[in-house]
Amino acid sequence: MEKFQSIINLTADAALFVQNKATEIAKIGGCQAKGAREIASNAGKILLEKHLNSEQKDEIQNFIHQKTCVVIFNGLFDKNIDDSIISTPSSLPKMEELEENLECLKLAASNQILLATVDQFAFAYDIDNHGKIMRLVGNFKGGGATKLENEDARQVDKSSHSGIALGAHTEAPYHAATKVFNNHSPAPSSLVLTARYNPLSEPTTVIPLQPILEKLNYLDLLALTTENFDFTRSETFTSGKGTGGSKVSILEFNNDGIIGIKYNSYRFTANVHAPQPIKDALNRFNELINKSEQYKINLQPDTCIIINNTLALHCRDVIKDNRRLLIRIFGYKNNIEYICLEDDPVLVQG
Repeated sequence: MEKFQSIINLTADAALFVQNKATEIAKIGGCQAKGAREIASNAGKILLEKHLNSEQKDEIQNFIHQKTCVVIFNGLFDKNIDDSIISTPSSLPKMEELEENLECLKLAASNQILLATVDQFAFAYDIDNHGKIMRLVGNFKGGGATKLENEDARQVDKSSHSGIALGAHTEAPYHAATKVFNNHSPAPSSLVLTARYNPLSEPTTVIPLQPILEKLNYLDLLALTTENFDFTRSETFTSGKGTGGSKVSILEFNNDGIIGIKYNSYRFTANVHAPQPIKDALNRFNELINKSEQYKINLQPDTCIIINNTLALHCRDVIKDNRRLLIRIFGYKNNIEYICLEDDPVLVQG
């Protein structure tokens, strides 16, 4: 990997184009609506062809060809649909209200359009987030630096709906990174994030994989490609759906011959029957992650990031301001193998 990030600074015209198209999608029901995928795909093509210059197109290609692991879009339209200033509420509304909120739907649709510029499409897993494409990332369950009203410690879990710190991880499921395995579709190719509210500019931290791999010796690298690791079930999965897994690898080669990762520092362990050198390799891998260079990105309504989910880990600190609200979607490469349950909107067997 030649560098960590591709940066796209949008012009005012480009930002307005994305805002208008995202609003169009939001008004028909958002990413979840039939026809939203086609509108987003077409808008992404127009944005790429008519609103980005040659250097920006090269940066997009760098991300597509895995020469960078993050693309950052700056300069998005940072006002509401009615052109009013975005004001942070005194407290975060209920999740059910936010899921229907037109501004949240618009931001998810904006993510979907930008995702299309890197030859990917938005989707949801049947086992996760109740099959919905847009996921709200905020402290709805507690665990942040400031307690919620009526916070119940028993409800706090290691998920994007709590406020606790989350260690380095890629997004689940973890059965395979780039291909179908044992009736499981692969992990997301990318995750796309923007912010509705982030009053304290609390960052999202991204950790590129390649510098870590370059510090591992070849025996440790080989150890991490063996199927000697177990993982626990994700709390983000819908109740009664999804499972943990056993005897999977952490590293695997994709179809382009590039090493990719599927990993979660607080869910993965070496299998009880794994040889000691395998367990030692995992310990050294975790030590390198903890010592690695970390890039902190301040997400706001005018910023969107697309993270390659197989080339970078991400994490966050304890949430300090409970009004922080991110909007996230998952993306798949257009040529990836997956098990399709519905195609409009795309629902995938996890």
